[in-house]
This record gives sequence, C-alpha cells and structure tokens, in this order.
Amino acid sequence: MAHYNDRRRWSAVPERRGVKAQLGRRRTDLQHRIGQARGLLHRCFLCERACGVDRLAGETGRCGCDHRSYAYSEGLLWAEESFITPTYAIFFAGCNLRCAFCYAAQENSAPSDFEPVDAAAVADRVRKCDPAPETFSLIGGEPTVHLHTALALVGELPPEMPVVWNSNFYFSPQTAELLDDCVNVFIADLHFGNDGCASRIAGAEGYLGVVRRNLHWAEGAGALVVRHLVLPGHVECCTEPALAWLAAELPHVPVHILTNYLPPESRLIPEIGRQLEAGEVQRARAIAVRLGLEAVE
Repeated sequence: MAHYNDRRRWSAVPERRGVKAQLGRRRTDLQHRIGQARGLLHRCFLCERACGVDRLAGETGRCGCDHRSYAYSEGLLWAEESFITPTYAIFFAGCNLRCAFCYAAQENSAPSDFEPVDAAAVADRVRKCDPAPETFSLIGGEPTVHLHTALALVGELPPEMPVVWNSNFYFSPQTAELLDDCVNVFIADLHFGNDGCASRIAGAEGYLGVVRRNLHWAEGAGALVVRHLVLPGHVECCTEPALAWLAAELPHVPVHILTNYLPPESRLIPEIGRQLEAGEVQRARAIAVRLGLEAVE
C-alpha cells in the first residue's frame, strides 16, 4: 500500500480500484436518462443551488447556462492522475461555484461565448485521436450543470472506454442517481474543511454536507480519487480537517494533495492572493503522512 511518504507510482490503481471490471457499464436505459436530465432543466435541480430556473425556456441560473452546453477546451491531457492518463478531456464552460482562485473564471462567466458541444462530433474526434486515449474525462467548469450533454457523450463513446467524472461534487441526489453506472472513475474536489471558508471563497452554502454525502455515494459507484488543493493560509482551517475526515470516513480512497496553487489576479480575498509558502506545503504533507492517507499522483 502506497502512502504519502512512498513515492511509487500507482500503475496498478485501475485494476485494484475496479476500473477495468466496470467496462461495459453503459446502461440500456441511457436514452431515458438523457431525457430525465433534460427534464430537470425545466426547473433546474442538477446541483445543490437548486435555482429552479427554466433553462429549456432560455433562463439561466448561477451557472450561467441555458439548455445548451458549450466547451472552452478539448483534447488530450497528459498531466492528470497517472492511472487515467492520457485522457481525452472536454472542458465545459459554466460552473455552479464561484471559487475566488479559479483559473477558468473568465471562461465560466460567459459560457455562450464558446462553441456548442456536438456529442457525436466529439466522440468521432476521440476515435481518431492519435495516440489513443486511455480514458475520457468530463471536466469543467463543472460537468454537473451539463449532465444531459455529458450523458449524451457517454452514449456516443466506444463502450470499452472508461469515463472519468471530474467534479466539484456540489451536485444533487437527482444527478447522482442519473450518473449511477454511467461513470467508471470519479475525481472529486474537497478543497475546504469548513462551511465558512467554502461560503466565503467559493460561494458554496452547506458545502461540507453536500460534498461529503456525494463522496460516500461515489465510493460505491466507481473508482474514487479525492483531490485537495492546499490554499495559502488555510492549512489549519481547511487542509487538516478535510484530510482528517477522509482518513476517518473514506480510509481506502486515494487522495491527491495539490500544492501547485496559483494566486488569482483578483485580490478580493487577501490571504489567498499569494503563493503557498514552503512551510505550508510541508505541514500539509506531514498531516497526510500522520493520517496514513493513501497517495495518488
């Protein structure tokens, strides 16, 4: 078992986390699920914001999206977790959170500035990609607010290709139900260790209850990896409680601690307007070692 003081790569993760065993997980009712997801747009409850707007009528909620889906980037990625790389990724524009440190804040603020997503065309580019990707990743922005299109993409992909859901995990139980058996790997963000910081920095009310609920669900729904981005000035209030909860509640779930934080151009929240200090990185890693967390890179 690899831990944070063990630098071995996790080349065996797909096998030991059951990814390959889940190939062929496409449900025969996928078209019905796509219809259900579109139906939720009529009074949108895809995420925990529960805006209730009629996206089918052109209304937009906090994510800024109507019934269409747009992508600001697409292509082969080599810098994701080793056991899903290379992955062909689509980056949806639009997000239900407002993280002050988001590197794609501009893209997410105006989703319709980008090209609409054509699921069949994307799947065709995946098939023709050279080298061939190992997996397909649904990323954002936030894929939750594009669930109907995400499921359509799953239906167009080769059935043997594992699907990765890369998400902030602030989604509703209805979304979880529609995702069940349609995704192989869940890459989940758990960046905050208390609701106060989550609300102030990301505009996410009731954050911990929602994300923890969805993490417990995802553990039984596919291979799960949790990412924790260490924020400057937040080791004690966010990193330590977040990692302690994972160690206590999901002890066998691999955790990827990210220390590549980049300060945003905006300095609206002073303490995160700087780079991480070496001491903060060391403290975060020491916490992970002390808790015995499984490591993934």
